[in-house]
Amino acid sequence: MDNQELNIVFKRVVDTATVEFYLIDAEGRFAYVNQAAARNLGYSEAELLDLSLADIDPEIGPRVGQLWPEWKRQGKLWLETTHRTKSGQIVQKEVDAVCVTLGTADYICAFARDITERKRMESALRENGEQYRDLFESAGDLIQFVRPDGTFFQVNPAWRATFGYSAEEVEKLTIFDLIDPDCSNHCMETFQRVLEQGRVDRIETSFVAKNGDKIMIQGAANCRYENGKPQMTRCIFRNVSEEKRLQAQLLQSQKMEAIGRLTSGVAHDFNNLLTTILSYSELYLRRLPEGDPLSEALRAIRDAGIRGAALTRQLLTFSRHQVVDVRVIDLSSVVSGLSSMIRRLIDPSIHFAVEVAPCGQGRILADQHQIEQVLLNLAINARDAMPDGGVLTISCLEEVLEQEEFSNFGNIGPGRYVVLVVSDTGEGMSAEVQEHIFEPFFTTKPQGKGTGLGLATAYGIVKQHSGYIVVRSEPGKGATFRLYFPRVEAPVEAAVTGAALEVLQGSETILVVDDEPDILAVIRHALESMGYTVLTAPSAAEALHLIEEGRERIDLLLTDVVMPGMTGHGLAVRVQAIDPRIRVLFMSGYTDSMLEEHGVSRTHANFISKPLSPGDLAIKLRKMLA
Repeated sequence: MDNQELNIVFKRVVDTATVEFYLIDAEGRFAYVNQAAARNLGYSEAELLDLSLADIDPEIGPRVGQLWPEWKRQGKLWLETTHRTKSGQIVQKEVDAVCVTLGTADYICAFARDITERKRMESALRENGEQYRDLFESAGDLIQFVRPDGTFFQVNPAWRATFGYSAEEVEKLTIFDLIDPDCSNHCMETFQRVLEQGRVDRIETSFVAKNGDKIMIQGAANCRYENGKPQMTRCIFRNVSEEKRLQAQLLQSQKMEAIGRLTSGVAHDFNNLLTTILSYSELYLRRLPEGDPLSEALRAIRDAGIRGAALTRQLLTFSRHQVVDVRVIDLSSVVSGLSSMIRRLIDPSIHFAVEVAPCGQGRILADQHQIEQVLLNLAINARDAMPDGGVLTISCLEEVLEQEEFSNFGNIGPGRYVVLVVSDTGEGMSAEVQEHIFEPFFTTKPQGKGTGLGLATAYGIVKQHSGYIVVRSEPGKGATFRLYFPRVEAPVEAAVTGAALEVLQGSETILVVDDEPDILAVIRHALESMGYTVLTAPSAAEALHLIEEGRERIDLLLTDVVMPGMTGHGLAVRVQAIDPRIRVLFMSGYTDSMLEEHGVSRTHANFISKPLSPGDLAIKLRKMLA
């Protein structure tokens, strides 16, 4: 899933949330508000975005400039304030916020909740009058009265609905039965503090509901005394699980964006290095006679370069900046080739079996590295579902689905498919869990054991390849993932050999532009060995100078996309304005999002990805110059 898809998911979650959400810049202006914020304040979203915090918050809004440095230092904040609605009504709000950096700007991500009712309730409870019983029963906040020994004296209906207990069950519970084991020390210390100090204004912790769900709560508590001894603690909480989940997703998306930008830059530099390694090793392998002792060393260098290119693609997959390199592949061969790596990843207590169709019967149109990533993700999930051992089976086969039977396969259209099946005998999944397994950040693994992105990424890759995923699982009976890819009749695209390069010669003149001297040198070397006349330029400005001089008849411009000064796209526009006859071939090691910012699409025919190899470059040039 790329950043754009992740932003769409996050926007959908935020816009449908009941809690108010505001993204506020350092001047107090609103960069984003959700529907709940606009609705509760009586504005349209467009009207609210034209306002600032000072327009709705008479207490804090005018002081944003002075408060901002302290907020940024703290990183997160909680406060109570008041907001003015469009009609002029003043309502009390509780605000939970974090400071984030998006791009180069700092923002406050604030979640606000109306606590007018809670404040009224707190006042009412202090008076402890019978006339406030209806308010207690109808309150949306969670109210509990707890004795010093931890037993419950009374809870309101909202409390029972949140934690799933009946009134009779509550009578048999203690507050200690609800404490989340992950924060038991904190909860015990807080309860003791209420008994000793009489009041705690800020409580944030986690309780466990009857069904096992963790409920994040925030609120306050006080204690009633008689003769100096604690008699009853009175607590008002609210369920903030949704807000905490939204905050976690926002921070996760920010972290993934930063990782993506880092890996994208690393991949570009690495791809330039690999271009030099792959090109020279392939060129000199062609020159050595059969049996030369140096051949084996050069093959090892070339193979290491190929593995390095695969590693770069895996980094980009992790950061969701994956480069798509679609070609006809044999899925059976991919499964067989990856089986040794999977064996190293799984525990010896797991029996691993691979079943594939004969070579050539599993042809699909796909990015091989993305398909490998999907297979690895599914294998790792299967391994984690069998901590005590079991059986992992991966198979590749062909199926023809007819019109009358395809509805049994998750609404897959009829046709001929290559099917990748990953099956385990592990813990299995309930129907409820299966409904969420492809959602970003959803995971059933313990904290720190999974990101919740593996299956979401796999789902996105399969859909991108016009495929389908069908899951069959029951608790205790393992799980089977069936991935359907449309079968193609075209032959598998084989790698270009040295012999094939001999017939891909040319005699045209090519101008190569790149700001990396090593890249210019290796591409010149490769092209001259193919018979081309080669001119080089380290910048767009020098390339333009060569063309304007007109001393050489240039047939094709091979240019890097991202360069200091003028970009490759800008250079191409200028060149074709001078001489429309000149063909243009772009090259880059950057990812799709970076290329699109510079006016180039990786899917166009006039593009080739770094790292370059002489074989791929030879094929591309003959297609461009034919």
